[in-house]
Parts: sequence; C-alpha cells; structure tokens
Amino acid sequence: MKTYLFSEIASACGGAYYGDPALLNQAVSGIVINSELAKPGSLFIAIHGEKHDGHTFIPAAREKGASLILCDHALENEPYLLVPDTLKAMHAIAKSYRNKFTIPVIGLTGSAGKTSTKDIVASTLSEKFNVMKTQGNLNNETGAALTIFTLEDAHEVAVVEMGTNHFGEIGRIAAFVQPDYCLFTNIGLAHIENFGTREGIFRGKTEMLPYMRAGGRIIANGDDCMLCGIPGALLYGLGESCAVRGTQVEDLILRGMRFTANDGEKHCRMHVPALGVHSVYNALAAVSCGLLLGMELSEIAAGIETYQPLHGRMNVHELPRYTVIDDTYNANPTSMKASLDVLVKCSGRRVAILGDMRELGVSAPQMHEDIGRYAASLGIERILCVGKESLHMFRAAKEMSADCADYFETQDALLSDLPKLVREGDVILVKASRGMYLEKTVEQLLALANG
Repeated sequence: MKTYLFSEIASACGGAYYGDPALLNQAVSGIVINSELAKPGSLFIAIHGEKHDGHTFIPAAREKGASLILCDHALENEPYLLVPDTLKAMHAIAKSYRNKFTIPVIGLTGSAGKTSTKDIVASTLSEKFNVMKTQGNLNNETGAALTIFTLEDAHEVAVVEMGTNHFGEIGRIAAFVQPDYCLFTNIGLAHIENFGTREGIFRGKTEMLPYMRAGGRIIANGDDCMLCGIPGALLYGLGESCAVRGTQVEDLILRGMRFTANDGEKHCRMHVPALGVHSVYNALAAVSCGLLLGMELSEIAAGIETYQPLHGRMNVHELPRYTVIDDTYNANPTSMKASLDVLVKCSGRRVAILGDMRELGVSAPQMHEDIGRYAASLGIERILCVGKESLHMFRAAKEMSADCADYFETQDALLSDLPKLVREGDVILVKASRGMYLEKTVEQLLALANG
C-alpha cells in the first residue's frame, strides 16, 4: 500500500482509538476483512456479513498478527478502533485512501458482461499503462473497497467494477471510488427481482454519475436504448450514432471475433479472442477507454489481442470426442441468449445444458420460458434443462419442438445420465447462474472425454 498511517485511518472513519498512541504513527501494511489474510501491520475490519459476523474472527485475526481491529463494540484487548458501523467506516477509509491518488479511475457497471469488459479494458490499457483492476468479481460494497486498498504508487490507471442487486449500492460504492470515467455496458434484466423494472435497473446503475469527478467522461453502449440517452456520453457500439463504432464484424466461431474499430476518420482491424458479438461490444468499450486515455488504435488492438477470458466465461475445450463451452460462471436472460447465439453457429450436433437463472423474482417463470423458446427456435438439437426454475424452460422448448429437450430437477440426476446424452462430435454449451454449480457438469464432461 501507499504510505497510510493508522492515525489517518482513525481520522477518516471518525473512530475512537483505544491502545498505545505510538501505533497511530505507524503505516498500515494491508487492510483485510478475512482473518486468514491478517498479518503484522494490517488492519482487520470486522464486517457483519450475510452468513458470518466478522467480530467472531477477531481473535483469529490477532493470532495472525493484525496490528489493529476496527469493530463496533468495545473489546477486552487493545488496540482497537471503535465505530458505530464498520461497513460505513470501511467506505470512509477507502475514500480517504483513494484521495491519495491522482491517476484516472474507470468505474464500470452494467447488467451483463461487467467482469469480461473490465478484463478487456485492463488488458487494453496495460499495453501502455501500469493498470490496477478489480480481481475476479469483487464488485460489491466490501469487494470494491478492498480493490481500492490494492492501489500502489506504481499504478497509472485503475479499473474498478461495481455490482449491485439493490438500490443505493452503486451510489455507496461510487462515493468512495469517485470515478473519473463512468463506463456502462448495458441495461438488461439481471437482478430485476429487486429493481422491479428495467427502468429501475437503469436508475440503480446510474447512481454512479453524481460521484464522477469534475472533468470526467461517461462511456456508454450506444446501442442500448436506455444508455444511449445519457447526456454527454461517448457512445460505442455497432450503430451509426456511435462515435466509437464497430463495422465489418467477422465471427470466427470458436476463435473469437474480428471487427474494424472506427474513430472518426481513423480505422483499425482488431481481433478479440472471445466468443460472440457481445465480445465486440466489450472490446469497443475498451477502445473507447483507450482513446480517452490517449492511446493509438494500433496500441489498443495489441492490448485487446492479449485478453484471456476468465475460467467459466465462454472457455472452449476442444477435446478429441467433443467440444465443451464452459460458461458456468453466471447467467441472466441477456447473457444466456448471447451464449446460445454462439452455440448455434457451431458445426456438429449442438447441445445446450442450461440451468436456473437466479434473482429474477416474479418474472422468473416467464424468463425461463423465453429462454426455452429461444433455444428451440434456434434449432439447438438437444436442450438439457437443470433445476426447479428450468422446468419452465423445458416445457417452453418442448412446445416449440417436441423432441428437443430433457429435464433434470437436480444436477445429480443430470450427471447420472450424462454419459448416454452426449455423442461424438457434439458441441456442448454449459451455462447457469453461479449458484447452480454447473462447473461440476463441465468437470464430468472433461472426464468422459478423456476416459
């Protein structure tokens, strides 16, 4: 970490300090919420989580060597910093630490493709800059704060992903991230259970805007009917109204996508090693960021070429017996259709193993039906539906094509039948929400192919 004194931490969060005053003049070595990661010189923040109360892990954090504890009640042992609300205190500390840096910070959000876009943006900018980015999808109120704490003096740009499933979350995150650039990927239906409508999702995502720093810029998907209306935004996309526009899109199926990036009179052919036209949108977001930060199109193209999808995000396993597309990391109606669009272009018998999509609320039955109908309408030869909600998907697919679908209430039921469901030459897509754990299905498919 950049030099950050314990006294600065206490001042930032307004906490009452109990302990040896000499500690306040020392610099913190790291800020953690996981007691296993505590070490000498670190601050352990006890957070009330959904499953665990961090206060119960204070003794473990001390055993690991944590120098200071941030908590919401008095402790028997010093030193500790007492605050009314440890999460709010964490946000205040993150804001204070962020203010030590003058580098450009890109705040990124959207309904689908956030993490992939973040990674493509970071890969692109790394061609010219030393980039700090959100690791994995640590994009919630604690994850984004922990991301800020990883900033170092050597960093020249930061890319911070922001996620939400309730009103107010993006605003609370943006208040300490204070982005110089606000990037919006799309407004879809993910987490509609808590936002009510797509308009509600738009309001939730754009809570970032009041916290954009003076002189900042907005970057938005110009082909999204809601985002395209944000005043002053630099629009990217495939449509003619987009300032950063992709043309001559070439689908290389399992080898990624090629397209021409256009910035006014400047043009450059680019290859993004990721599947589907949605990857072109992610790359165009990266082109937009690169241009605003002074990069040449050739530099941007070189950076995009280095992108590697994360595990579980449209990873292609070309095996002697069949091909597996592992997209098990997460799912919502938008990303589910995008993945099916990739599958239908593949040669061979197309098999879609599709599981439940979570957090869709009362709209869940209809949205699963829509996916079932969509998959069947594409002519996907086998649609294997897994999970209680996916019964709606199965029934809708069967209505479209009587013999195209099978249903499994549990993944275990699917796994027991899997050897007889797949064939030589199949191309198999596996996709569901994270909570379905369909990576187990991918593991079995890989084992069957190598067995």
